This record gives sequence, C-alpha cells and structure tokens, in this order.
Amino acid sequence: MIGHYKVINTINDFLIGIWFLIGNILFLYDSLKNIRVCLFILGSVQLLIRPTIKLVHDFHLRKYLKEGYRNK
Repeated sequence: MIGHYKVINTINDFLIGIWFLIGNILFLYDSLKNIRVCLFILGSVQLLIRPTIKLVHDFHLRKYLKEGYRNK
C-alpha cells in the first residue's frame, strides 16, 4: 500500500508537467487564452495536491509502523 503513494505522486507530477507544457505552447495562440489560463490553474491546484499526498502517506506510514511495533 505504501508504494501506491509513489505511483500517485509520479502521476501527479507528470500531469503537472503536461498542463504547464501545453499552457506554455498555447502562449503562441492569443485566441486560446482561456484554455491556457485553465491549464495553469489546473497545474497550480495539482502543485497543492503534492504536499497533501505526502502528508497522507506520512500519516499512513506512521500508523503502519505503530501497528508493527504493537504486534511485536
């Protein structure tokens, strides 16, 4: 289960890169300004998700480790 967080984090990072890359390409076309802005907002929201993934992982890891010590 702990390995799932690494996969989720990697997918999130990949999507952040995609949104910002496409957003930057759209700077070449003034008519696509609204789409560009939406992609940058989406990328920014995903940047906020990164620490949330880490916090959830850390809480689950701490709980897992405490349960492991109790079973010994």
